[in-house]
Amino acid sequence: MHTIVRIHEEDESFQQFLTGKLRDYNNVHSAHHREIREAIVPAIQLKIEQEGRIIAGLYGSVYWGWFDLDRLWVESNVQGQRLGSRLLEEGETIAKSLGATRVKLTTFSFQAKSFYERFGYTVAGVLPDYPPGSDYYMMMKEL
Repeated sequence: MHTIVRIHEEDESFQQFLTGKLRDYNNVHSAHHREIREAIVPAIQLKIEQEGRIIAGLYGSVYWGWFDLDRLWVESNVQGQRLGSRLLEEGETIAKSLGATRVKLTTFSFQAKSFYERFGYTVAGVLPDYPPGSDYYMMMKEL
């Protein structure tokens, strides 16, 4: 008989165990996953500073011909000064130089969907009412 055991405290070693098992499975069934684990994945990290403090930044990585744009943030009191636009454009330029032909990102309806649409991003998928009252979007763009 099998027993389900609930773990009540966050357990980093258990999470690493599951990650390892999923990676093992993916490595067997996907040459792309296997190859990317052996490669050095180029990261793109950009920041804008003002008086020694970070006021905007971008982080992503390039693999499988995609720029996986993970984070783009601009401090609220400097929004509207094209800082996000400059970071996005520079990130896309660097990604293209690293071989990316497409970009993927996620955003919530209360975040930056319309911002990305102005740069040619389209919705590839949506989770409605996640979190309640908002939507979660996966967006993409051809470079």
